[in-house]
Amino acid sequence: MTRIWRGLALLPLLAACTAPVPRDVAVRHTASTETAGGGARWHLFLFDPREPRDLDTRIALARAQVARESDCRWAERPRAEIAARTAEQGARYADTLLAAPLVCRT
Repeated sequence: MTRIWRGLALLPLLAACTAPVPRDVAVRHTASTETAGGGARWHLFLFDPREPRDLDTRIALARAQVARESDCRWAERPRAEIAARTAEQGARYADTLLAAPLVCRT
């Protein structure tokens, strides 16, 4: 029982390690011409170029945006595949763009 309480005491410390995803960030996305398989299509998410973000933050923001939409849903793919597709867009967009697979109603 003491292990459980000790573990619970660490929760606030662990929560402090993750940055909260801001809800007021405008994220736009558009479908590309490339299929992602399983009914999904690669979408390009565009972020404000004045505020570079790391890949995990861009993924979290994109997922939050898709969750608010009713026409699309996130298609699960490995992070490495998302990183590779994003990198294919060019170094100029490394911190301001994200390529991610979505399944959307047409």
